[in-house]
Amino acid sequence: MDVRQNTSVSGSDMLLYEFFSVPRDSSAVWRQAYHLGERLNVPKGAVVVAGGSISDALYVVEQGELWLFRNMLNGREKRLMRIGPGSVIGEVSLFDGVANLSSIAAGKASVLYRFSKECVYKVLVPQYPDIALCLLRSLARKTRLFANQSVTLSVRELPIRICRFLRLQASMLPDGSMDRRIVPELNQQELASLLGVHRVTLNKALRDLERDGVIGPYSRHEVYVLDTRHFMELVEMEI
Repeated sequence: MDVRQNTSVSGSDMLLYEFFSVPRDSSAVWRQAYHLGERLNVPKGAVVVAGGSISDALYVVEQGELWLFRNMLNGREKRLMRIGPGSVIGEVSLFDGVANLSSIAAGKASVLYRFSKECVYKVLVPQYPDIALCLLRSLARKTRLFANQSVTLSVRELPIRICRFLRLQASMLPDGSMDRRIVPELNQQELASLLGVHRVTLNKALRDLERDGVIGPYSRHEVYVLDTRHFMELVEMEI
């Protein structure tokens, strides 16, 4: 039997692993078990998983957006990962029994399904093999995400990281090209936190990209790619 699989990874997939962990293919799998969970309407800003707590449940994001973040000693909030529909949260502490070092809060109003520890251990894992596979995939993707983040933050130059983030936020047009108008959804302070730099440092890099004619002025509501060729060269630049 030939068990070889196509292991190629697209450029957009690799970008995903630098900033996000969004297994968008798992929502349909989890819906078969929603009747076993509790539906939660979570308002913007509400903390779902608190740092220092040990998870007694896991959650599946059906709608909305959450952020994984950590409060630093200097009082600042360091954003680590955006979490979207189809993602699983709370499973790491649930399985290893160690307190969460980071917190998870709703970036916008969200709908989650909560599954108790007993349900996960006694029903979901043994009786729903495709859900068990989703849990393994979630853990694997988060491991890859943070490994890639450590490389990105320590090796790649800031303008490259900015362009790669923007490329991931860009919409695609019907003809397959990238929409040159991008909506980052993050202000400069939030983007600086995600990229692991001071806001002043980020602002300088953005001004350099603007001066070089790569992008226009940055705001959380829109930024225009002015030189697509140069922009994509930065996006695709290897270490």
